[in-house]
Amino acid sequence: MKLRHVRAVAVAVGVMVVLTGAKRSHGGGCDDSSSSSSSSSSSGGTHYDDDDDDYSSSGGVSGGSGATASAEATEDVRLRSCAYDASRGIVATVEATNTSSITTYTYDFGVTFKDPSGTPVRTSSSTIPYVPADTTETLDVAASYVPDAGASTSGVTCELSGVTRTAE
Repeated sequence: MKLRHVRAVAVAVGVMVVLTGAKRSHGGGCDDSSSSSSSSSSSGGTHYDDDDDDYSSSGGVSGGSGATASAEATEDVRLRSCAYDASRGIVATVEATNTSSITTYTYDFGVTFKDPSGTPVRTSSSTIPYVPADTTETLDVAASYVPDAGASTSGVTCELSGVTRTAE
């Protein structure tokens, strides 16, 4: 293998580690205050902003090979908060807690955003990748939403669906 190939592979691996947040971190999470209009990442957890999902009319998420939709996967993933943020729209903070003491998992799920009247705004398929054993990671998933002038923004809702996890 030529030196330029080795260098290219090393750069690609470095980029992958940086982009996936592949590190041993404990804790994480966001501000647990429900009165907060936006969430922030803190204390060493990896924070991903996943606002580039395709629009979808289906709430389900299909997992790749080895993906399991189980009670454990559903229990590992929870909706931490759902709120309107003037700069990002409706923001759902989703938390994945890997309760395994050995296995690293990737969690796939769908989030359906609804306006105050209950009308669906968007459904996003999202992923929290490579959650190490005994750790918690969070992901903010946002849907663009601009309320009518003078309309209330309280009462927006978010729903999780199609939670699966895949052993890595």
